[in-house]
Amino acid sequence: MSPTMIKASLMAALLLSGAPASHAAQARPPQILVDCSGAGAGTAVSSLADLNAMRFVPGTRILFKRGVTCHGSFAPRAGNSGTAAAPIVVSAYGDPAAGRPVIAAGCAQAATDSDQTLTDRARTPRGVSPYHTLCRSDGGDGAAVARAAIHLYNVDHWEIEGLELTNDGAGEGARVGLLVQLEDFGTGSHYRIRDVYVHHVRGYLKDAPGGEHGYKETGGILFNITRRAVNQRRTRFDDVVVENSEIFHVDAIGLSTRSAWMCRPGGAPCGDYPPYKTGAATLSAAAADEYTPSTNIIFRNNRIHDIGGDGIVVRTALRPLVRANLLHDIWLRAAGNSAGAWAINTDEARFEYNEIHHVRYQEPWEPGDGMSFDADLGTRGTHIVSNYSHNNGGGFMLFCGCGNDGLGHPAQASGTVVENNLSLNDGRRAIVFAGSQSAVVRGNLILNTRAGLSAPAAENTGLGSKNAGDIRDNVFYHGADAGTLFRAVKPALRHDDIRWSGNRFYGYQHSGEFTAGQFFEGDTANTVLPAASYDPDAAMRQWFAATRFRERSYRR
Repeated sequence: MSPTMIKASLMAALLLSGAPASHAAQARPPQILVDCSGAGAGTAVSSLADLNAMRFVPGTRILFKRGVTCHGSFAPRAGNSGTAAAPIVVSAYGDPAAGRPVIAAGCAQAATDSDQTLTDRARTPRGVSPYHTLCRSDGGDGAAVARAAIHLYNVDHWEIEGLELTNDGAGEGARVGLLVQLEDFGTGSHYRIRDVYVHHVRGYLKDAPGGEHGYKETGGILFNITRRAVNQRRTRFDDVVVENSEIFHVDAIGLSTRSAWMCRPGGAPCGDYPPYKTGAATLSAAAADEYTPSTNIIFRNNRIHDIGGDGIVVRTALRPLVRANLLHDIWLRAAGNSAGAWAINTDEARFEYNEIHHVRYQEPWEPGDGMSFDADLGTRGTHIVSNYSHNNGGGFMLFCGCGNDGLGHPAQASGTVVENNLSLNDGRRAIVFAGSQSAVVRGNLILNTRAGLSAPAAENTGLGSKNAGDIRDNVFYHGADAGTLFRAVKPALRHDDIRWSGNRFYGYQHSGEFTAGQFFEGDTANTVLPAASYDPDAAMRQWFAATRFRERSYRR
C-alpha cells in the first residue's frame, strides 16, 4: 500500500472511531471518498451506514463518486458541525461525464427518468395529476420510510453541492429530499445548498390522522425547527442560502422554512405546532413571547416545478429574500390550498425577479388559492416587487389574514407592498383580499389578453376582520372589452376598506361598478378607457426593459 493510501486509511479509521487525530493530520482537513458501487478503492467508504457512523472534524470534505447511487439516508450524528472558518463540505468527485452522485432514500429498484419525460407524460392534459412513482419495488412489506435522503440534525456550518437526491415510494410517507432540522439547539448558522437536484419525493398530500408529521413537513428541501416541550432552548436558523438548484416532482412542498418557535400576538395560529398541537403543553398567554425568527434566509435562482402543494414558503423569519426563482406547475396534487411563493408569520420578506406560472386552481376550494404570491397570516411588511406572474389559475396576489393567532387576536397581513410587477393572464381574479390590515398595490401591469378569461381586478372574500388596500397607479387591461372590477363571494359584500386611486382601466368601460356603491375612489381619479386605446405588447416590452428582468431573473 502506498504512503498516501496508508494515510487516508488511518484518517478514515480515526474518524470512524472518534479518536483524536494527530496535530499533523489535522493541519489538512480530511477528505472522505464515498463510493457505493462496490468497486471502489479500499480507501473509499462503501456505504451510507459506514459514513453515518463517522465523526467529522471541521473542514472535512465528503465527496460522493459521480455516476454512483448510494441507497439509504445520509444522516450524520448530531454535533458533527463545522466552524465559520472550516465548514463541512459535501460534494462530488470523479468523471463529470458520469453524471451526479445520487442518494436514493426510497425504493431500491426504480426506473430512470433523466430527462423528466416519463414523469411529464404521466400528467393529465389539465395538469392536475397523481404522483408518478418510478419505483419498480418498494422494498417489501414493512419497509421503513426514510425521513430524508440527507438529514442534517442539530449540526451547522455545512455546505452541500452537486448531488442528486430522491426519496420515492409506492405509497405516501413522511419523506423529504434534503431536511435540515434543529431542536433545542440555539442558533444554527451557515447552511449552503448549491446545485442540488431533488426529485421524486413522495410525501403526504394531506395530514394523516394522528401522524407525527404534517403534509407540509414533506417535500423537496425543508429547514425545520421542532419542539417537544415548552421549556426548551429557543432555536433559529441564521445564514441559509439555497441557490442554483432544481426541485422536481415532489409532494407536498418544494422549498420551505418552518419553526415551532412562532407564537406572537397577531401571528399565525400557535396551536398548529407541537408542543401545543400535540397537547404536550397547554397554550397560555406566556406563549406570546416565544417568537424567534430565523435570519439571513436567501432562496435564489432555483427552478421548482411539478410540486404537489406549495412552491416556496418562508415562515417565522426576518427579512428573508426570495429572488430570481422560476416556479411552474404548482399545486398539482395536494388536498389543501396552495400557492406559488409566499410568506407567513414573517416580517419584511422580499420577493423579487421571480417568474411564476401555471399554479393550478383546484375545485372545489372556495375562495381558493392557486395564485403566484401570498402575504399570509401574521406577515408584516412583505414586499413583492418586479416579478413576472402569468397563466396562474387562481390569480396574481393574495392577502390572507383569515384566522387568529390562538391567543385571542386576529392574524392579519399588514404593511404589504406589491409594486412594479407584471401579471399576464392570471385567472379567476387578479387580487384577492381575505384578511388585510393594510396594503399598497401600486405601479403594476395587470393584463388580460386571453379570450374567455374574465379575471376580475379584485375579489373581497369576506374572510378576515378587515380587508384594506390602497390600489393605486396600476394598469388593468382586458383585451375583450369585458373587464369587471369585483368578484363578490357574498352578494351583499362591501369593499369599503379598498381605495382605488390613479389607476387606468382599459376594456372596463362597460362595467357599471365604477359608479356603484361598492366602488370607493381614493385621492386621485381613476381613468376608464377602451381596450383598443392600449398596446399591451408594447407595455410588456417596456416593463421587461425597465426592470431588466431577463438579466436579473432565473438563469440556468
